[in-house]
Amino acid sequence: MATEIQSGLLTASGMPAGQRAFYEQQLLDVLRTKSILVPFTVSKEDFRARDTGQIVYTEVMDLEPNWNALSENTVWMRGAHLDSRTLTIDMEIHGDVIKISDYNELVNYWNNGDLRGLVSGKLGQSVVDTYDILARNAFLKAPYKLYAGNATSRATLDATDLFVPDVAERVRTHLEEREVPGVASPEDNGSKTIVCVTTPRVIHDIRTGAGSNWLDVNQYTTNRKFTSEAGSWAGVRFVRTNRLRMQNHGAVVAQTTLDGATVPGQGAAAIVDSIYSVGQPNSTRYIQVDAVTGFVVGKSITIHAVALGATVLESDGTQETRRIISIDATNKRITLDRPLLKEHADGDYVTNAIDIHASIFMGGPGVVHAVGERAHPLILPTIDDMGMIRRYAWRSFDKFQLFRPELFEVVESAGSTD
Repeated sequence: MATEIQSGLLTASGMPAGQRAFYEQQLLDVLRTKSILVPFTVSKEDFRARDTGQIVYTEVMDLEPNWNALSENTVWMRGAHLDSRTLTIDMEIHGDVIKISDYNELVNYWNNGDLRGLVSGKLGQSVVDTYDILARNAFLKAPYKLYAGNATSRATLDATDLFVPDVAERVRTHLEEREVPGVASPEDNGSKTIVCVTTPRVIHDIRTGAGSNWLDVNQYTTNRKFTSEAGSWAGVRFVRTNRLRMQNHGAVVAQTTLDGATVPGQGAAAIVDSIYSVGQPNSTRYIQVDAVTGFVVGKSITIHAVALGATVLESDGTQETRRIISIDATNKRITLDRPLLKEHADGDYVTNAIDIHASIFMGGPGVVHAVGERAHPLILPTIDDMGMIRRYAWRSFDKFQLFRPELFEVVESAGSTD
C-alpha cells in the first residue's frame, strides 16, 4: 500500500526519521481509539516547550458591565478595564521501555517486519494506560467536588455511601450557576448536554435503583455516541471506564506492611482460577507480610509506597493491586492472582480498603494536555557486551493539568459489592 512503510530489519542504529513520523502517528492513533479519558481533554501543542520546559497561557477576561444610565452631557468616558489571568504548565517527561533478549520469539517477530504490531500492541497500550491515568489524576484535582451520603472527604466515605442519581441534577445546577457554555443555554431548544465519565459499578447502581428512568444507549435517537457510552439519565450521558474505580483508596479495612522487599515476578500462585498457570517456574509464590489479620481470600490488596503515607494515593505510580488467592496465617504469607511487576521496598504498605468510584460531570474540557513533544516510539541501540538485549521504548514531553476547572465537577462515592 502507498501509505504503508515496510520496517524491514531493525538495526541498532535506531529508527529513520520517516519511519519515526509514521509510527508516531500510529502510536497516537492507538491512543485516540482506545483511550477513554484523554478525548475529554483539550490538546495544546507548543514545540518550543521542548526547550523552555513550560507552556504559558494568558486569557483576557470579559468586561464587567456598568448598567448605570449615561448623562446626555457625557463627553468622555473612563473606559472599561481589561485584565487577564495566566496559567503556567511545567512539562514532564513520560515513557517506558521493553527490554528483551535477541532470542525471545517476540524479538524475532518484531525484527522480521512486525514493528507496527509492537507499536499498536505493547507500546500503544502502555501509552493509553499512562495517559488515561495522568488525565484521571488531573481531573481528580478539581476544586469543585462532592461526596456521596454525608461524607465530607474521601476518608469519611462509608461502604454504604453509594452514588445517588439525583446528584446529576445538583451538578447540572452548579454548572449552570457557573455559566458553563452549552449547559446554561438561553434557547429553549439549546444543547444542554452534560457528559459523565464514571465506573461500570456506578452505572449499575443507577440502572438498578428504584424508579430509575435510565435510557440505554441503543435507545438513542442520535447516531453520535461516545466511546464506551452506556446510556443516559435525566439528560446526562454516561460513559464507563474502570479507570475511575480506585481500588483500596478509601477508609482502611485491613493494613499491614511488607516483611522484606519484593522483586518483579514475585507473589503469584502457580495455578489461578483452576486454569491459569501464572508466572515463572522459579519465582517466589508469595509475599511476606508482618501480619495477616483482617485480610480475606478473594479481596483485593494494594501495595503502595510507605513514603507517601498509609492512604493509597492515585499519584503513587509505584502501587500495584492484586486479588488474594490464599493466605498462610502461620507463616504470614499472601499469595496473589498475578505476579508483581514492580519492585517494592521492605516496609511498604499492604492495604485493603473501601473502593472509591469517581464520577466526572463535564460541561466542557476542563483539563489540558499540553504537548512539547508527542509520544513517539524509540528503537534503542544494544549496549550490552554481547549485543543481545533489544530495547523498545516510547517517550513524550507533556503534561495533563487543570485548565478550566469551572467546566466540570467530580463526585466520589463507594459502590455496591454484589
